[in-house]
Amino acid sequence: MKYALGLVVLVAALSFAGSDFSGGCAETFGISGYTKAWIYMNGTEDYNPANTFRAYNWTSFTARLNDNVYGSVGTQFATYNGDMDIQVCDAFLNMDIIPELSIKAGQFKIPFGYAFNCAGGGIYFLDRAAVTGMPEFTNYGGRDVGLKLHGQFDMVGIDVAYFNGTGAYTDADTTITKEFAALLTVKATDWLTVAGGVAMIGQPAITDTSGTVEEWSATGIDAYVLVDYPISENADLIFQGEFLQSGYAGPEVIGGEWEAGMAFYGLLGVNIGLENSFLTSIMPAVRYESLSPYEFVVVGADAAEDNITVIDGCLNCYLTPMNDIQIGVRNVAYEADTMDGYTDMYLGWRMNF
Repeated sequence: MKYALGLVVLVAALSFAGSDFSGGCAETFGISGYTKAWIYMNGTEDYNPANTFRAYNWTSFTARLNDNVYGSVGTQFATYNGDMDIQVCDAFLNMDIIPELSIKAGQFKIPFGYAFNCAGGGIYFLDRAAVTGMPEFTNYGGRDVGLKLHGQFDMVGIDVAYFNGTGAYTDADTTITKEFAALLTVKATDWLTVAGGVAMIGQPAITDTSGTVEEWSATGIDAYVLVDYPISENADLIFQGEFLQSGYAGPEVIGGEWEAGMAFYGLLGVNIGLENSFLTSIMPAVRYESLSPYEFVVVGADAAEDNITVIDGCLNCYLTPMNDIQIGVRNVAYEADTMDGYTDMYLGWRMNF
């Protein structure tokens, strides 16, 4: 609690002082992030409470030693976590070896999955794509402790990373294989970016008093495309599409086979600039998402009908480019007859700083 209050005071002081300041051994300290507050109306039948107020903050502190070296700490605070703790999510160092090549070390995001890696302050909906919370993604993506090389050669970006494989806040373990991840990004034009990535995880053979768990390895594949195309002087067409295929994270099982998980989504929106209005722009956006979870199929049996469809819709009303009112809905539908779908609604306010 004392740490949380101290950090809040520090954030407030830095906000009044400005986003950059100098002191100590570092040339410059910087602070950035976003805060959002919203009322959420849950559409699940008999859900208690039916509606609730929530708030969330993400803050990044950056200390730059010189033009080539900096360190960063990223924290988050959520009112719905059940406590007043501020969680440190990112803690890393970054150094430019040459202008085209940099190295990052510490705890940070695995370069796998655009839906998780894109900046939270720029999302066109209240929440990220639903796949980011499913095992089909979290087995490969998220945060971990490791090392990453980033190369930027004109329009081509290359990321190669090696992690503990055990996730954030955890040392390496001999029972878990280190994770390897790589990402290739091509900015084809000013308005088009395409990318593809791969992540590999696994586990060596483990023998204990209960027996032996066979060695296994699995691969995840991700690809996405980003479009920000100017269709007029005051309007941009926004499109995002991503596909994920996730190999089952576990050993083979006699009597059947685990099928890989898959997910894809497409986002379409139009950012319309406004003149002579209290709003600088509005952006209606819709995102369609199809999720196919891991599934164990017994030999001779048919695959179950267990796909999930998530549709998000949101109207972004920008008071300023960094101050956004969001009015949106999320509809979740299940292919299985045993599951009931629902529609949630929200009214939110997000400010970047």
